[in-house]
Amino acid sequence: MRGRETLKDLEQIERSQWRSEDEIRDLSFRRMLAALQFAEQHVPFYRARFAEHGVRAASVKAPEDLLRFPVLTRADLRAHGQDLLAEGFVGRLYASGTGGSTGEPVQFRFDHRTYERRIAAAMRSDGWAGARLGDRELHLWSAVLVSETLAKKAKRSLHEAILRKKMVSAFDLSERRLAALLDEIARYRPQLIVGYASALYHAARYALSDGRALPAPRGIVTSAERLFAHQRDAIERAFGAPVFDRYGCRELMLIAAECGRHAGKHINMENVFVELIRDGRHALPGEAGEVVVTDLVCRSMPLIRYKNQDVAIAAGAPCACGRGLPMLASVEGRVLDLLVGPDGELLAGEFFPHLIKDQPTIARYQVYQDRRRALTVKLVPGKGFQPETARLIERVVRQHLGERAEVRVQIVDDIPLTSGGKHRVTLSEVPVQLGRGRAA
Repeated sequence: MRGRETLKDLEQIERSQWRSEDEIRDLSFRRMLAALQFAEQHVPFYRARFAEHGVRAASVKAPEDLLRFPVLTRADLRAHGQDLLAEGFVGRLYASGTGGSTGEPVQFRFDHRTYERRIAAAMRSDGWAGARLGDRELHLWSAVLVSETLAKKAKRSLHEAILRKKMVSAFDLSERRLAALLDEIARYRPQLIVGYASALYHAARYALSDGRALPAPRGIVTSAERLFAHQRDAIERAFGAPVFDRYGCRELMLIAAECGRHAGKHINMENVFVELIRDGRHALPGEAGEVVVTDLVCRSMPLIRYKNQDVAIAAGAPCACGRGLPMLASVEGRVLDLLVGPDGELLAGEFFPHLIKDQPTIARYQVYQDRRRALTVKLVPGKGFQPETARLIERVVRQHLGERAEVRVQIVDDIPLTSGGKHRVTLSEVPVQLGRGRAA
């Protein structure tokens, strides 16, 4: 009715996903070249930065040539936002931002045509989770924190009603709020539930402990945070539906998503070009690399080779589903999620979910490492918590990081969510260089 092209975009990418992997990679690379050329010609920041590094878009003949180009950082976004806007762009720009769970909030802009294509990609992956156009959806997501005008609030409510999309805040995870959420799900009976991994996990734990039987949707989509195996298991048992994990970042939205095979995540290659960088080269399949991603569709404020501070591993084989979209085997988390021992040993942040999942008396936790490598493990005690549990956590951590590691367990009443409503499991201020096996 409003002349938007989202459904047309969806139809195109529904077809393109079944092309061969070689065809899709070639298409994505050609779009990468077009994005580079546009940035060089129309965006002051890239024109100056490329000249500073002595690189030209015309010299790129293969993906390896991209390694000579500079990456775009969060610091660049904060310092050069105006120079990242394309010269001569005509049309409305939408302002957005990310709260910055590492304390580095950034602002960015995009145009409505870009938004349409991003929504089409999200709709395609919703379809992999069993969603159909017009289905009831419940989103356990971030809330509107600033006051809205009555007109804007009415417009948003009408938009959600037409799309049959109920939005529920993921910020409040108290027992009272979780009980109300489960009541809402029972009344609304959504065919698809989308939410932050940790929020859905806490809701699932509450439902299981309370013996609540819930109407099963076709699928559950988790996103925004790393999903651990024990969380997936709890969510699937509580809601009686398969979990489809998704990976993205607010700056570009969807990057990759699971299909029904659950054997990794298909990269949204039509919209993004993903590089995994390790020791200054492209990581091989099976190797962890830092995510560097390029937006292939935005021409108002293009993000070229944007380093989003995540770590991922490419799959070595195609998915058995038959789609040609290349795969991420896993998304390991942020570079800052890796913890460092006193002698430079690296400990994956996933260590703590595996350690604490078998401690049912711990309600919530968070691990913080400062630049001195001192580790603070914050625990919110649950029912039946005993001091021995805290001592056990400290002993096991020392076994893996060494007896010289400075470890402190702190009992707290609550652990605040990030400004975006997410729960950070680990947060380290120690710089890490992947591939060298030690901290910088």
